[in-house]
Amino acid sequence: MAWDRIALSLIPVPVFYLIYYRYFTFRPEIGKHVESLLYGIAFALALVVVAPIVYPVLAPQDDFFVGFFSAALIEKTGAFIIIYLIQRHFPNFSIMEATLSAMIYGIGFSVVENIFYAATYGDSLIILRIVFTVPLHLTTCGIMGYYSGMRRICSTGMYKFVFSLKAFLLPVMLHGIFDSFLIMGGALSFSVSPLLIVMVLFLEFYLAKAQTIIPMKMLGAFNLRLEEWLTINRQRRYERWILQSMGMPGTEDVSMLVWRPGYIRIFLVFLFMIAAIFGLSYRGEIMDMLQITMRREEEIILLGIFPSSISIIMILVGAVNPNFFKKSEIKMPVISDVDVRREHEMDEVFITYDITSVNCFLRTAEPMEAGTVLNMTFEFPGSTSREVQGVVAWENHTNRQEAIGTIVRIEAPTLHYRFFIVRYNLFRFRKGIIFLLRLPGFEHTRKLFMRPISTMQEDRLFEAGSIVFKEGDRGDHFYLLKKGKVILYKTKDTGEIITMDTADAGEVFGEMSIISNTVRATTAKCVTDCIIAVAGRDNMKALIINNVEFAQRLIQSLIERLENSEQVLVRNINMLEKEKREVERYYHVAILLTLIGLGIRPTQDNFNLDIDFTKIAEVVRHMDDEVAGEIINLVLKRDKSAGADQNVMNEEVSKIVDNLYDRFRINIKK
Repeated sequence: MAWDRIALSLIPVPVFYLIYYRYFTFRPEIGKHVESLLYGIAFALALVVVAPIVYPVLAPQDDFFVGFFSAALIEKTGAFIIIYLIQRHFPNFSIMEATLSAMIYGIGFSVVENIFYAATYGDSLIILRIVFTVPLHLTTCGIMGYYSGMRRICSTGMYKFVFSLKAFLLPVMLHGIFDSFLIMGGALSFSVSPLLIVMVLFLEFYLAKAQTIIPMKMLGAFNLRLEEWLTINRQRRYERWILQSMGMPGTEDVSMLVWRPGYIRIFLVFLFMIAAIFGLSYRGEIMDMLQITMRREEEIILLGIFPSSISIIMILVGAVNPNFFKKSEIKMPVISDVDVRREHEMDEVFITYDITSVNCFLRTAEPMEAGTVLNMTFEFPGSTSREVQGVVAWENHTNRQEAIGTIVRIEAPTLHYRFFIVRYNLFRFRKGIIFLLRLPGFEHTRKLFMRPISTMQEDRLFEAGSIVFKEGDRGDHFYLLKKGKVILYKTKDTGEIITMDTADAGEVFGEMSIISNTVRATTAKCVTDCIIAVAGRDNMKALIINNVEFAQRLIQSLIERLENSEQVLVRNINMLEKEKREVERYYHVAILLTLIGLGIRPTQDNFNLDIDFTKIAEVVRHMDDEVAGEIINLVLKRDKSAGADQNVMNEEVSKIVDNLYDRFRINIKK
């Protein structure tokens, strides 16, 4: 046995362990890591024993099928079973630990496989297997561990089946393609390095996502299923997605890739890059010095592609930003209406961004109580579900750091409902592609996620009698009434209230002052206890720009309110005219009674009075002639003169009248 070749075959193990070392220190379960390493070694030894017996019998001679069957299918089937056993009894289980323990299993398997190839086969194959076996098994087993962990944590049969399928098929496919290309050789062998980089990138995505998923014990503490936690976690990302698509400030993109290397890693990246350049430049001399005979493509892979791949892998490891999966969402949200029926309650309509086969998230404004049974009908453009029953599993209406709303667990979903979910997901996928790629008609897709309720910034509770805003206030916000009733009124100088409009649940109010950029024209008062969503001027602008239907409804609403205001104004003018005429009649009768009381008797239904205007002139002699004339007209009951500035004249006359009223008192002797 060539011990130098065995020693050489083990070099990639510590190299790749150190590359991924930053993850192995993430809340490590050392006992499980050791167990996983030993499981990998044990299964590889078992394959070494049975391989000479099994492979010649079962494996055909076709190189492509050999890569899939002899290598990928058998090795990954064993890995799938063993990783399942490792995760079955796991203290402090988390998706991150599930992924890391599977990666260490892959390292253990690679140790034995490299030693086996070093002891059995020729130099050419040994070297290629040595450099690629460790990253191949580490990445494919890591991906398998991630999905196996998701299967372990989730609760519903459908999700368990889907995650199990992904855990098995994706690693088998990647491993099979990799080995097939390597075995067939030729130009295809150049593809193994890019494929390896793709697998590393896949693993990085899963490692970053795993860091955002809470451990199994915390799910139990919150009394949540993984499926429900995933749905809750998506809601904040949907809200951010919508605000970001509106161009709202404070919702800038979160970068998916963030590379923050240390000096040592930068040095190693450049070192391997230089090694690749040097190896390709002096390929012949190096092979002669090593006294190894290899095919041309194998020399290029070993001396050029492999070291450059290591450089790229060192760049990629840790470069995927976990915050991207916390704050960003790739899938486009689609607002769907949910008609909810509860026993002994009136039907209500809510909205949701998220419908799955096992749950949905309702945008509720107040608690429903856990365990409440709901009968729901879902509707999105072009499709409506049959009624399906659900139970309230979780809700939040106080913690503003979490999604506000209610998780409803679907009880016994029917086949029709499952087909509805398929149509729903296909619809979202199709519309999302149109919107993200800006294909023709993408502007019309905005209305699928942009409604007034989706642009609101916060919910506020108002008790009956509370004032939302006052007449004359600056208008910086508009409001969506989620529950209750609000009146909009003006207050006269006398203190009398004139109701201008009312707002019921589901209606927007307070938007006119934003559009006209003026102060509030009315006061808004809550008639009942209300839940009101609030948003700012920028949100209104974004709604008008991005939702044509909302803009049309807004214009129609403004027209209706103007017409209503005009009708209210006309009614009040008529009322004022009527009051004026009544006041004149009362004063007329009062003067008549006063004259009769003074002993003056009417003749033929008339009072003929001999008035000495010189005495009146003495009282008003200090006034302007034109003003004095107006005062005398009060006695003669003539029409007011049409002076050049009648408003100024009326003000002067009013001042004189007030002065005379305050100066002279009429005392009536009884």
